[in-house]
Amino acid sequence: MKKILGLDLGTNSIGWAVLTVDEESVKKIDAIGSRIIPMDAAVLNDFDKGNSISQTKYRTEKRGMRRLRERKLLRRERLLRVLHILGFLPKHFDVQIGFDENDNKTFGKFINYDEPKIAWHKSVNGNYEFIFQDSFEEMLSDFKQHQPDMVANGKKVPYDWTIYFLRKKALSERISKAELAWILLSFNQKRGYFQFRGEVDDNIDDDFFIISFEVLE
Repeated sequence: MKKILGLDLGTNSIGWAVLTVDEESVKKIDAIGSRIIPMDAAVLNDFDKGNSISQTKYRTEKRGMRRLRERKLLRRERLLRVLHILGFLPKHFDVQIGFDENDNKTFGKFINYDEPKIAWHKSVNGNYEFIFQDSFEEMLSDFKQHQPDMVANGKKVPYDWTIYFLRKKALSERISKAELAWILLSFNQKRGYFQFRGEVDDNIDDDFFIISFEVLE
């Protein structure tokens, strides 16, 4: 005697049965059932025309979105834990994260479920201050020297541009731990590949290269 599971896979239904058989015949039907996915008239009409249909398409898309979000949050939490251990996070940012390993609800997560801006600190008078002011001033000086049009006639330069200046600076000069944390968290948040498939940039060298940098203590 042996058991056999039989499946009947259709376009909008699945039939199943568990049988007990011997070498000659079926001795017993142990269980039987079916799962039918309802199809409305519009879907049936598309099917009759030979078009590709899927009753589970939208559920699959939603599930995929949930998984992508969960993976993104998990990457964020792991990076925050590592930066905390290394002592790279600014104090005002670090205190907003839970690092109790025994508390799964807050470990590596923001306590108030709202990520503060790592580059901005709230002063005692309630105003927000940019904590990388020295690097911002250095960026403005670089603009005046190499791209004077960027600051000509009193043009305002956003503070957030500082991160791109620091990304370039880190390739050849020292940056602080907090500045490196800002860069890494930015990469983590905006990771992805946006170039269209099949496009080739002739200016990109195919060879790999290594970037090294130092971090200020």
